[in-house]
Parts: sequence; C-alpha cells; structure tokens
Amino acid sequence: MQLSRIVVTARNPRALAGFWADLLGGTVVEEAAGRVRVALPGAPGLPGLCFGPVGPGGSGGRVRLDLVVPDVAVLRGRAGVRAVGGAGGPRVSVTDPEGNELCFHPEEPGRVELPAAVAKVRVVFTDADGRVLLVRLRSAAGGPHWGLPGGTVEAGAETPRAAAVREVAEELGLDRAPGRLLAVDWVHRPGDRPRAVQVFDGGPLAEPELARIRLDPGELAEWRLCGAGEAAALLPPAGWGQLSRALAARAPGRPPAELVDGAPAGGEGL
Repeated sequence: MQLSRIVVTARNPRALAGFWADLLGGTVVEEAAGRVRVALPGAPGLPGLCFGPVGPGGSGGRVRLDLVVPDVAVLRGRAGVRAVGGAGGPRVSVTDPEGNELCFHPEEPGRVELPAAVAKVRVVFTDADGRVLLVRLRSAAGGPHWGLPGGTVEAGAETPRAAAVREVAEELGLDRAPGRLLAVDWVHRPGDRPRAVQVFDGGPLAEPELARIRLDPGELAEWRLCGAGEAAALLPPAGWGQLSRALAARAPGRPPAELVDGAPAGGEGL
C-alpha cells in the first residue's frame, strides 16, 4: 500500500497552499475547479499535497488520504466501505469518526514503483584562498540550512554530471562543467528515503565569476565563502564530514571517497 495524495479542504485553498509551499520550499500550481497543489522539487517520494474548496455547508480542515492498493476488491463489503465512481476508475472510500475520508485506488497497470533511493548531486567550489562556497536554503523548516550547491537528478535520462551542470546554472547562474568525482555518499535520514549523493569538484572560482553569481530566489537566500572552521559550524556533522572528505579527495592521486552519512564506509580513516 502506498500513500499517493493528501487532499485538504479549505476556505481559501490558494492561501493555505501558499503557506505550505513557503514552509516546505515548494511551488503552488493552479488546477481545475478551484483546486491547487504544492509541487515539491526534488521530493518524488513524498505524497502529493492538494487543497480544494469547501463544499456547500461544509467547513475547512477536512483531510482525504488517497492510497494505492494492489486489490481494491478485497475491501468491498467491509463495514463503512462504499464504492466511489468517477474518471479515476473503480475505487472504494471510508470515512473515519472525525469525518476524514480515506480513498483506496487500484494500482495502475504497468505502474513503475518508486526507486529505493533518490539520486542527488553536490558541487564543491572554492576561491583563491581555499574557502568553500556554501548556500543557504530560503525555506527550511527548523531554522537556517546551509549546504553545497546541487540538487536532485531528474527522472529519466539525466545523468548525475548533467544534473550538476543544470543545478549550478539554476541555483548560481553560472555555466560551469564540473570536474572529477570527489565522493559518493549514502545518506539516510530517519523517516526519509535514502539518498545517493555524488559530490563533484567544481574547481576554483575567480573574482569575476563570484561577482556573476545570481541565486535562484525561489530556493536560496544567500551564499557565503567559508573557511574550514566556519563551514564546520554551519553544516550538520554529516554534511561537514561529506565536505571535508571531498576536499581531501582533491589531492592528486586520491580516489573518490566512499561515504555513509559523511563518514568513510567501513569506518576507515581518510
């Protein structure tokens, strides 16, 4: 069973969607019949978040969960379960004691399961003094979040190296081809899907290039050049481990670092 969509009724769907988009770093997308949804870039494993208008005589705050199950037929006949028609195909629905609806949809023929992990890329840029370029996300729940430029490899034919080029152009406004691979980091956070992160060497940025940086205003709030001490203070421990070991792999003859949550795989030293 997979949770595919969360639908919330609201007196002002557009305003409520805007609140969640700002909180989660997403984008509000207008749909038909007064509905809106929040698109979350780089989060293909999360269920859809949709907002619809309140019906006649209704009130806001109702939630509907859309779940995909292998066989809808096994649910028919159970207490409180009713058949639901419509263009979405055969499905059944049940309402909980608080009035929230759970709607069960059959799996689509040929439906491809989501991958077990998300592919990510990061790019290490430094200035003439060896300071590292870090960026701060604009909408990050839980306080300021700093990290290396980069993002998610898009589904389809995009390669990690191509994703690095695209993300640098989108986030920093720079047309730069990344250098060699510095590290591969298997990142796992509680409650989230694992991430396979490839860290590329962006090389040094001269003063004219630094002056040309134009941040994506929808994603990033600021950028900063940081020495080792400042970077270690701004980044979470796993992020600093990833960065420090990627920098070490820049040395001539050093292979890419193999990491798990920023630490060497197998526990070996640098």
